[in-house]
Amino acid sequence: MIRPSGMPMLGAKGFSSTLSLKCWTRMKNAKIRTLPRLEQHRMTLIKKNFGLQDQEARCGILKLISILLCLSAALDGSATLAAQGVAPAEEKVFVPGNPVTNESVEAGLLNMRNILRSSPAFQKDDAPTHLRLAGVLSQQGDPNGAIEEYQAAIQLNPVFAEAYRGLGAVFIDTHEWKDAEDALRTSTRLDDTDSQTFYWLGRALMAQHKFPNATMAFITATDLNPQDAEAFSDLGLVRMAQGHASDAAKALTQAIHLKPDYAEAHHRLELLRASQQDPEQLTQAAFEILNILFRRE
Repeated sequence: MIRPSGMPMLGAKGFSSTLSLKCWTRMKNAKIRTLPRLEQHRMTLIKKNFGLQDQEARCGILKLISILLCLSAALDGSATLAAQGVAPAEEKVFVPGNPVTNESVEAGLLNMRNILRSSPAFQKDDAPTHLRLAGVLSQQGDPNGAIEEYQAAIQLNPVFAEAYRGLGAVFIDTHEWKDAEDALRTSTRLDDTDSQTFYWLGRALMAQHKFPNATMAFITATDLNPQDAEAFSDLGLVRMAQGHASDAAKALTQAIHLKPDYAEAHHRLELLRASQQDPEQLTQAAFEILNILFRRE
Protein backbone atom coordinates (compact mmCIF):
# COMPACT_ATOMS: atom_id res chain seq x y z
CA MET A 1 0.00 0.00 0.00
CA ILE A 2 1.19 3.48 -0.84
CA ARG A 3 2.19 5.73 2.00
CA PRO A 4 2.74 9.42 1.23
CA SER A 5 6.40 10.09 1.97
CA GLY A 6 6.35 7.51 4.77
CA MET A 7 3.35 9.24 6.21
CA PRO A 8 2.37 7.88 9.65
CA MET A 9 -1.02 8.03 11.33
CA LEU A 10 -2.71 6.74 14.38
CA GLY A 11 -5.22 4.00 14.79
CA ALA A 12 -5.06 2.45 11.33
CA LYS A 13 -2.64 0.75 9.01
CA GLY A 14 0.28 2.95 8.07
CA PHE A 15 -0.36 5.47 10.84
CA SER A 16 1.87 6.84 13.56
CA SER A 17 2.45 3.45 15.11
CA THR A 18 4.84 2.81 12.20
CA LEU A 19 7.35 5.44 13.26
CA SER A 20 10.49 5.14 11.15
CA LEU A 21 13.68 4.79 13.15
CA LYS A 22 15.61 6.39 10.29
CA CYS A 23 13.87 9.71 10.84
CA TRP A 24 15.05 10.11 14.43
CA THR A 25 18.33 12.03 14.57
CA ARG A 26 20.53 10.74 17.36
CA MET A 27 22.07 13.64 19.28
CA LYS A 28 25.86 13.62 18.81
CA ASN A 29 28.60 14.87 21.11
CA ALA A 30 26.18 14.89 24.06
CA LYS A 31 27.92 15.64 27.35
CA ILE A 32 24.89 15.08 29.58
CA ARG A 33 24.62 11.54 30.88
CA THR A 34 20.82 11.66 30.73
CA LEU A 35 20.75 11.51 26.92
CA PRO A 36 21.84 7.88 26.39
CA ARG A 37 19.16 6.77 28.83
CA LEU A 38 16.52 8.87 27.04
CA GLU A 39 17.65 7.39 23.75
CA GLN A 40 17.43 3.89 25.17
CA HIS A 41 13.90 4.49 26.48
CA ARG A 42 12.84 6.04 23.17
CA MET A 43 14.14 3.08 21.16
CA THR A 44 12.39 0.64 23.53
CA LEU A 45 9.10 2.51 23.20
CA ILE A 46 9.31 2.57 19.41
CA LYS A 47 10.08 -1.16 19.19
CA LYS A 48 7.19 -2.01 21.50
CA ASN A 49 4.91 0.33 19.58
CA PHE A 50 5.27 -1.75 16.41
CA GLY A 51 3.37 -4.60 18.03
CA LEU A 52 0.53 -2.68 19.62
CA GLN A 53 -2.96 -3.32 18.26
CA ASP A 54 -4.93 -1.00 20.57
CA GLN A 55 -5.31 2.55 19.26
CA GLU A 56 -5.30 4.24 22.67
CA ALA A 57 -2.14 2.40 23.64
CA ARG A 58 -0.53 3.63 20.44
CA CYS A 59 -1.60 7.18 21.21
CA GLY A 60 -0.05 6.97 24.67
CA ILE A 61 3.19 5.59 23.30
CA LEU A 62 3.38 8.34 20.68
CA LYS A 63 2.91 10.99 23.39
CA LEU A 64 5.72 9.47 25.43
CA ILE A 65 7.98 9.40 22.38
CA SER A 66 7.19 13.05 21.68
CA ILE A 67 8.08 13.95 25.26
CA LEU A 68 11.38 12.08 24.97
CA LEU A 69 12.09 13.94 21.74
CA CYS A 70 11.43 17.20 23.57
CA LEU A 71 13.77 16.21 26.39
CA SER A 72 16.53 15.28 23.94
CA ALA A 73 16.13 18.50 21.99
CA ALA A 74 16.06 20.55 25.17
CA LEU A 75 19.11 18.96 26.77
CA ASP A 76 21.35 19.13 23.73
CA GLY A 77 19.32 21.14 21.24
CA SER A 78 21.01 24.48 21.86
CA ALA A 79 24.43 23.23 20.81
CA THR A 80 22.99 21.50 17.75
CA LEU A 81 21.00 24.56 16.75
CA ALA A 82 24.06 26.78 17.15
CA ALA A 83 26.00 24.51 14.81
CA GLN A 84 23.19 24.87 12.29
CA GLY A 85 22.99 28.65 12.70
CA VAL A 86 19.47 28.51 14.13
CA ALA A 87 18.45 30.50 17.20
CA PRO A 88 16.98 28.21 19.88
CA ALA A 89 13.76 29.02 21.70
CA GLU A 90 15.42 28.67 25.08
CA GLU A 91 12.72 30.43 27.07
CA LYS A 92 10.16 27.76 26.20
CA VAL A 93 12.23 24.59 26.07
CA PHE A 94 11.93 21.99 28.80
CA VAL A 95 14.32 22.48 31.70
CA PRO A 96 15.13 19.50 33.97
CA GLY A 97 13.11 19.85 37.15
CA ASN A 98 10.25 21.69 35.44
CA PRO A 99 7.02 19.88 34.51
CA VAL A 100 6.67 18.63 30.94
CA THR A 101 3.90 20.66 29.28
CA ASN A 102 2.37 20.80 25.81
CA GLU A 103 4.28 24.05 25.32
CA SER A 104 7.61 22.48 26.20
CA VAL A 105 6.95 19.49 23.94
CA GLU A 106 6.04 21.81 21.06
CA ALA A 107 9.16 23.88 21.74
CA GLY A 108 11.31 20.76 21.47
CA LEU A 109 9.59 19.80 18.24
CA LEU A 110 10.03 23.33 16.91
CA ASN A 111 13.77 23.14 17.58
CA MET A 112 14.03 19.89 15.65
CA ARG A 113 11.84 21.38 12.90
CA ASN A 114 14.20 24.33 12.53
CA ILE A 115 17.22 22.04 12.41
CA LEU A 116 15.69 20.06 9.58
CA ARG A 117 14.58 23.15 7.67
CA SER A 118 18.09 24.59 7.83
CA SER A 119 19.75 21.38 6.65
CA PRO A 120 21.07 21.23 3.06
CA ALA A 121 18.65 18.43 2.15
CA PHE A 122 15.64 20.72 2.53
CA GLN A 123 16.91 24.05 1.22
CA LYS A 124 15.16 23.84 -2.13
CA ASP A 125 11.83 25.71 -2.17
CA ASP A 126 9.77 23.38 -4.35
CA ALA A 127 6.77 21.12 -3.78
CA PRO A 128 8.66 17.77 -3.70
CA THR A 129 11.11 19.10 -1.08
CA HIS A 130 8.31 20.36 1.16
CA LEU A 131 6.56 16.99 0.71
CA ARG A 132 9.67 15.08 1.81
CA LEU A 133 10.15 17.32 4.84
CA ALA A 134 6.48 16.93 5.77
CA GLY A 135 6.93 13.17 5.78
CA VAL A 136 9.98 13.38 8.04
CA LEU A 137 8.23 15.75 10.46
CA SER A 138 5.14 13.58 10.68
CA GLN A 139 7.30 10.54 11.40
CA GLN A 140 8.90 12.48 14.25
CA GLY A 141 5.48 13.10 15.79
CA ASP A 142 5.33 16.74 14.72
CA PRO A 143 1.88 17.20 13.11
CA ASN A 144 2.01 21.02 13.20
CA GLY A 145 5.27 21.10 11.28
CA ALA A 146 4.00 18.46 8.84
CA ILE A 147 0.83 20.44 8.16
CA GLU A 148 2.87 23.57 7.43
CA GLU A 149 5.05 21.70 4.96
CA TYR A 150 2.18 19.93 3.20
CA GLN A 151 0.39 23.27 2.83
CA ALA A 152 3.59 24.82 1.45
CA ALA A 153 3.80 22.02 -1.11
CA ILE A 154 0.17 22.57 -2.11
CA GLN A 155 0.69 26.31 -2.44
CA LEU A 156 3.53 25.67 -4.88
CA ASN A 157 1.63 22.92 -6.70
CA PRO A 158 -2.18 23.12 -6.25
CA VAL A 159 -2.73 19.83 -8.11
CA PHE A 160 -0.28 17.78 -6.00
CA ALA A 161 -2.44 14.78 -5.05
CA GLU A 162 0.23 13.27 -2.81
CA ALA A 163 0.47 16.45 -0.72
CA TYR A 164 -3.30 16.52 -0.18
CA ARG A 165 -3.18 12.85 0.75
CA GLY A 166 -0.45 13.45 3.32
CA LEU A 167 -2.25 16.48 4.71
CA GLY A 168 -5.44 14.47 5.11
CA ALA A 169 -3.54 11.72 6.88
CA VAL A 170 -2.11 14.20 9.40
CA PHE A 171 -5.58 15.63 10.03
CA ILE A 172 -6.78 12.10 10.80
CA ASP A 173 -3.89 11.77 13.22
CA THR A 174 -5.03 14.94 15.01
CA HIS A 175 -8.73 13.95 14.85
CA GLU A 176 -9.64 16.86 12.58
CA TRP A 177 -12.09 14.71 10.67
CA LYS A 178 -13.73 17.33 8.42
CA ASP A 179 -10.37 18.81 7.41
CA ALA A 180 -9.15 15.28 6.70
CA GLU A 181 -12.23 14.59 4.60
CA ASP A 182 -11.76 17.76 2.55
CA ALA A 183 -8.06 17.12 1.89
CA LEU A 184 -8.57 13.47 1.01
CA ARG A 185 -11.53 14.19 -1.27
CA THR A 186 -9.34 16.65 -3.16
CA SER A 187 -6.63 14.00 -3.42
CA THR A 188 -9.09 11.45 -4.84
CA ARG A 189 -10.30 13.98 -7.42
CA LEU A 190 -6.69 14.52 -8.54
CA ASP A 191 -5.77 10.82 -8.43
CA ASP A 192 -8.53 8.22 -8.28
CA THR A 193 -6.18 5.22 -8.47
CA ASP A 194 -4.73 5.17 -4.94
CA SER A 195 -6.47 2.68 -2.66
CA GLN A 196 -4.81 4.05 0.49
CA THR A 197 -6.35 7.49 -0.08
CA PHE A 198 -9.84 6.01 -0.34
CA TYR A 199 -9.19 3.93 2.79
CA TRP A 200 -8.20 7.00 4.79
CA LEU A 201 -11.16 8.92 3.37
CA GLY A 202 -13.40 6.10 4.57
CA ARG A 203 -11.87 6.40 8.03
CA ALA A 204 -12.47 10.15 8.14
CA LEU A 205 -16.08 9.70 7.04
CA MET A 206 -16.65 6.81 9.44
CA ALA A 207 -15.39 8.96 12.33
CA GLN A 208 -18.08 11.52 11.46
CA HIS A 209 -20.75 8.79 11.20
CA LYS A 210 -21.20 9.53 7.48
CA PHE A 211 -21.81 5.86 6.85
CA PRO A 212 -23.17 5.82 3.25
CA ASN A 213 -20.19 7.84 1.99
CA ALA A 214 -17.79 5.82 4.13
CA THR A 215 -19.22 2.63 2.60
CA MET A 216 -18.56 3.95 -0.91
CA ALA A 217 -15.00 4.93 0.01
CA PHE A 218 -14.19 1.51 1.50
CA ILE A 219 -15.76 -0.30 -1.45
CA THR A 220 -13.59 1.75 -3.81
CA ALA A 221 -10.52 0.99 -1.67
CA THR A 222 -11.22 -2.76 -1.82
CA ASP A 223 -11.90 -2.59 -5.57
CA LEU A 224 -8.53 -0.92 -6.10
CA ASN A 225 -6.78 -3.26 -3.68
CA PRO A 226 -8.65 -6.57 -3.18
CA GLN A 227 -5.95 -7.69 -0.72
CA ASP A 228 -6.66 -4.90 1.78
CA ALA A 229 -7.86 -6.74 4.89
CA GLU A 230 -8.16 -3.55 6.95
CA ALA A 231 -10.45 -1.92 4.40
CA PHE A 232 -12.71 -4.98 4.37
CA SER A 233 -12.79 -4.99 8.17
CA ASP A 234 -13.76 -1.32 8.35
CA LEU A 235 -16.33 -1.84 5.60
CA GLY A 236 -17.81 -4.57 7.79
CA LEU A 237 -17.92 -2.21 10.76
CA VAL A 238 -19.71 0.49 8.75
CA ARG A 239 -22.25 -2.04 7.52
CA MET A 240 -22.80 -3.14 11.12
CA ALA A 241 -23.48 0.48 12.11
CA GLN A 242 -26.04 0.64 9.30
CA GLY A 243 -27.70 -2.57 10.49
CA HIS A 244 -26.77 -4.55 7.37
CA ALA A 245 -25.73 -7.80 9.03
CA SER A 246 -25.34 -9.88 5.87
CA ASP A 247 -23.11 -7.35 4.08
CA ALA A 248 -21.10 -6.84 7.26
CA ALA A 249 -20.53 -10.59 7.64
CA LYS A 250 -19.30 -10.87 4.04
CA ALA A 251 -16.81 -8.04 4.46
CA LEU A 252 -15.49 -9.29 7.81
CA THR A 253 -15.20 -12.85 6.54
CA GLN A 254 -13.16 -11.59 3.59
CA ALA A 255 -10.90 -9.62 5.95
CA ILE A 256 -10.22 -12.77 7.95
CA HIS A 257 -9.67 -14.78 4.75
CA LEU A 258 -7.00 -12.31 3.70
CA LYS A 259 -5.48 -12.07 7.18
CA PRO A 260 -6.36 -15.13 9.29
CA ASP A 261 -4.74 -13.76 12.46
CA TYR A 262 -6.55 -10.41 12.24
CA ALA A 263 -7.85 -10.18 15.82
CA GLU A 264 -9.88 -7.02 15.25
CA ALA A 265 -11.87 -8.56 12.40
CA HIS A 266 -12.45 -11.74 14.42
CA HIS A 267 -13.77 -9.67 17.33
CA ARG A 268 -16.13 -7.70 15.10
CA LEU A 269 -17.44 -10.88 13.47
CA GLU A 270 -18.07 -12.45 16.89
CA LEU A 271 -20.05 -9.38 17.96
CA LEU A 272 -21.98 -9.51 14.71
CA ARG A 273 -22.92 -13.17 15.16
CA ALA A 274 -23.96 -12.56 18.77
CA SER A 275 -26.28 -9.70 17.86
CA GLN A 276 -27.36 -10.26 14.26
CA GLN A 277 -30.85 -11.35 15.32
CA ASP A 278 -31.34 -8.00 17.03
CA PRO A 279 -30.66 -5.05 14.67
CA GLU A 280 -30.68 -2.54 17.51
CA GLN A 281 -28.09 -4.53 19.45
CA LEU A 282 -26.02 -4.85 16.28
CA THR A 283 -25.88 -1.10 15.66
CA GLN A 284 -25.23 -0.44 19.35
CA ALA A 285 -22.24 -2.81 19.28
CA ALA A 286 -20.90 -1.03 16.20
CA PHE A 287 -21.26 2.41 17.76
CA GLU A 288 -19.46 1.26 20.90
CA ILE A 289 -16.52 0.18 18.73
CA LEU A 290 -16.60 3.49 16.86
CA ASN A 291 -16.67 5.52 20.08
CA ILE A 292 -13.55 3.72 21.29
CA LEU A 293 -11.84 3.88 17.91
CA PHE A 294 -12.28 7.60 17.34
CA ARG A 295 -12.51 8.99 20.85
CA ARG A 296 -10.55 12.19 21.22
CA GLU A 297 -7.81 11.95 23.81
